[in-house]
Amino acid sequence: MGKKRWNSLSENRENEIQELMRDCSFPRPIAMFFVARGFKQKEVIPFLDPKLSALSDPFRFPGMKAACERLWAAIRDREPILIHGDYDTDGVTATALLQSVLENNGAEVFSFIPHRFDDGYGFTPESLEKAMEVTSGRCKVLVTVDCGITSSDAVKRADEEGVDVIVTDHHDAAEELPAALALINPKLYDELKDLQVLSGAGVAFKLCHAFVKYGRQNKLGGFTTKLEEYLDLVALGTVADIVPLMGENRTMVKYGIQVLRKQMRPGVRALIENSHLKSEIQPSDITFRLAPRINAAGRVGDASAALQLLQSDDIVKAYECANLLEKYNGIRQEKEQEIYEEAKRQIEEKIDLDNCFSILVYGRDWHQGVIGIVASRLARDYNRPAIVLTLHDDEAHGSGRSIADLNLIQLLGRTSHLLERFGGHPMAVGVGLKVDKIKEFSVELEKEVRHGLTQSDLDAVINYEGSIQLEEVDSEYFRLAEFLNPFGHSNTKPIYRFNELEVVKCFPVGRRHCRGVLKHRSGNSIDFIAFNRSPDEFDGPLFDVLATPQMNNYYQVQRPQLQILDLTPVY
Repeated sequence: MGKKRWNSLSENRENEIQELMRDCSFPRPIAMFFVARGFKQKEVIPFLDPKLSALSDPFRFPGMKAACERLWAAIRDREPILIHGDYDTDGVTATALLQSVLENNGAEVFSFIPHRFDDGYGFTPESLEKAMEVTSGRCKVLVTVDCGITSSDAVKRADEEGVDVIVTDHHDAAEELPAALALINPKLYDELKDLQVLSGAGVAFKLCHAFVKYGRQNKLGGFTTKLEEYLDLVALGTVADIVPLMGENRTMVKYGIQVLRKQMRPGVRALIENSHLKSEIQPSDITFRLAPRINAAGRVGDASAALQLLQSDDIVKAYECANLLEKYNGIRQEKEQEIYEEAKRQIEEKIDLDNCFSILVYGRDWHQGVIGIVASRLARDYNRPAIVLTLHDDEAHGSGRSIADLNLIQLLGRTSHLLERFGGHPMAVGVGLKVDKIKEFSVELEKEVRHGLTQSDLDAVINYEGSIQLEEVDSEYFRLAEFLNPFGHSNTKPIYRFNELEVVKCFPVGRRHCRGVLKHRSGNSIDFIAFNRSPDEFDGPLFDVLATPQMNNYYQVQRPQLQILDLTPVY
């Protein structure tokens, strides 16, 4: 929305760049990447070459030993184990992961994924009752994944029915903690600060790691379980949940992507083929192609179809599930676009963006399964925290997305007197309130957002590593840049500034993009691609550009190019 402000992350830090170039033999753009992102020199090599063997001991979690003892006892005594999951990609992959590892070690396992509209969010007394029906009431051990940390009532009900509950979750806790057999959530423990970025699938993997380790140490089993073969599910859940790709998340996703590319699961193969992806899958493919299809089942259909896809051993059944998800995704796209257009009209007609720090829009009977995506798009397009509500009778249910470092959970806590319920992450929340409270909530929301953000936070900003020359984008740069992967949240692709470039050639690609050639007065030139830009924007003598260097593989011929993110004419 308007011109973007450019912000160099390495300004006045050339001495640090030179030091890293000297000590690590890095080319300048790579050294600049690490300096711009605040790395200490001792952190650089572990970042470039993360090892699975460096994953921390899962028994650092309080309660982990008790959880493992109970699960192995259930296997020994032939007690069914029930997994209560969640309907998004993180919850579905965590469910598939845990069930597969337990079954691989002789457990009888049942899984329950709540229905978004019939059951609501999370582990509740009502969802407990429905989940127990799956096992005909035989279950004595229940494990939650990606939910449960705020489910005191459900855990109490389970205890009354003689069911031991193991909670695995990564969401923020309520004031009252559930009285479960074990609470496996890094956000409960200050000593696990390094693991507080884990996704639900990541926490479930920690339980799997501990379960296998405990089984081997006590000669109970786990000897044939190869945990690295399950990292494709962890990668799907971690990237889809938009948690930082740093620390152990980065390690698990790096190796999980390698497993994902092998397409060992029939369901993964069917999903990838339906998504028209090539074999060299990247995290961005999960974000934009795979996860939306998995999520679509829970948004407009039944999330159990996504679970069946990931668990299927039959390629024919897998394609049936993948085709169903494809159908759900088409419905999701249509409904999302309809609501997005309505929301934009509402913003243009009713919200003074020059004087508003927040966005709140609502509509009668908007599809509840897609309003979270609409909130994400609005927050991105208008660079403001956005809440989208759907109204049913006198109730309003909605989703919110934040920007910058604004913690929406804390903010909603200060407006909780107007809400029936709220929860989620600092950057993504769900809310419920009475329709007659919407106007008052909108006023309070705006007031609280103004306390948390400044006018400059609303300005569109592109952070970049620093300024480099075309000749620095050489083969050594591309060789080392490969080790900066995987890219994603908190580890975005590097962006550099290139000054005073002449547009030698520019032509349209498709209806909305263009490509061409840029040249510096030094004589160096490079190809470029610019998405959602027309050749008219490159009509001028010289330009400064922000761009990400990349290799363009065209008909098996690799050529370096710049993917241009923004440009400004030089007068």
